[in-house]
Amino acid sequence: MMRIIKLLLTGVFAAFLFNSCNKDDDTVLEQPSPAGDYVDGIFVLNEGSQSAGTVTFIRSGLQSAEQEIYAAVNDGDDLGNYAQSIFFTEELAFIISGGSNLITVVDRYTFELAGKIDSGLAAPRYGVAVGGKAYVTNQAAWDSSDDDYIAVIDIESLTVEQTVIAGSVAEDIIEGNGLLYVQNAAYGSGNQISIFNPSNNTIEGTITTGDGLNSIDIENNMLYALSSGRLESFDLSTHNSISEITSEGLTGAQNLNVENGKIYYTINYGVYFIEATATEPAASPLIEYHSNSDYGVMYGFEVKDEHIFIADGGDFASNSFVQVFTTGGELLETIEVGVGPNGFYFND
Repeated sequence: MMRIIKLLLTGVFAAFLFNSCNKDDDTVLEQPSPAGDYVDGIFVLNEGSQSAGTVTFIRSGLQSAEQEIYAAVNDGDDLGNYAQSIFFTEELAFIISGGSNLITVVDRYTFELAGKIDSGLAAPRYGVAVGGKAYVTNQAAWDSSDDDYIAVIDIESLTVEQTVIAGSVAEDIIEGNGLLYVQNAAYGSGNQISIFNPSNNTIEGTITTGDGLNSIDIENNMLYALSSGRLESFDLSTHNSISEITSEGLTGAQNLNVENGKIYYTINYGVYFIEATATEPAASPLIEYHSNSDYGVMYGFEVKDEHIFIADGGDFASNSFVQVFTTGGELLETIEVGVGPNGFYFND
């Protein structure tokens, strides 16, 4: 089972606090802290199946989890079908539900509804916010990639103000050095990344990768691309190829995640990592976890703050689980979440 078709409220902040001082002292301005029930924790997005998607909130420390927080805060309202992904502005969370052609916008700290974007979308997938606009990939008709596009959304009005044909599959989208990089590959097919300039909403070029590109990431001015059997890096300033590892040891590799100079990826039930300077794939997994899922092994994966997060899709009919490990491989917690967990989003 493939990842199935995987938003404005004025921010609520505490008042600025000023230290008293005489006219010869500098005024000290303390940073405000966000207010709300969902500060400092992890959102787990649950795709759902025959029912609407949901969000689980895991509090910092991993000791408690709250299920279906959107419905709880918003009088039973739902997120629509097949919740796909979440992206943030400083104050807002945009929750994309591809099965309902819907983006639900909430205050990221209270989860109160700010508005919905329900027109101008067609099978939306992933998004990123830059300079007062949001850019969301749309896969439109499933029998063709010719109509895939990027929706340009005005964040203040929550309206799609322009669509830009991608020219190929439009899947993941990430930002680096003021440009957007669109993964033109999905479901085992595709071998390029489009370079999108948000200053004029045009595609300025492409980067060719290995066949079957499945995940991309950016760290330290480098763009990384993972295909089954190949791991590549490109200079973010020039877009030139810097390194490539091609090996049978990367067969089936996916879920690329680069963190603190280490490259993490998954193969089947295992989590692997290598140094960013490595020239060979990992010889053995750091972690292997147990799953009974037919289609949901490593359905969500993230590395953050010296922790590894794994989500298991389960049977896509009942609640499933996530597991949290240290980057040394120690299992810290197994936590129940909703149906079909597919991603982790850190509210810090």
